[in-house]
Amino acid sequence: MQAAKNAKEVAANSAASAKCDVEKTKATVDEKVELGKAHDPAQKEAVTRKKEERIIQADRQEQEARACNAAAKLPGKAGTGGHHNT
Repeated sequence: MQAAKNAKEVAANSAASAKCDVEKTKATVDEKVELGKAHDPAQKEAVTRKKEERIIQADRQEQEARACNAAAKLPGKAGTGGHHNT
């Protein structure tokens, strides 16, 4: 029973990590596109700042998901299903 909970947690953590990586990649690609359109240094700085904020948010969501996944396997937490981030 515990092995199944551990496997579920590992799978959920892997999914959270993959989602985080996708969001970081999207932020980086969007930054490249927007930097190509930006003309003045202030616009370019704003684009870079936006990318950094998106990366920080993705990392935060991954950590929250991992915490929820760990809590879901604790005794008395059966059936919580972990963290669902859409």
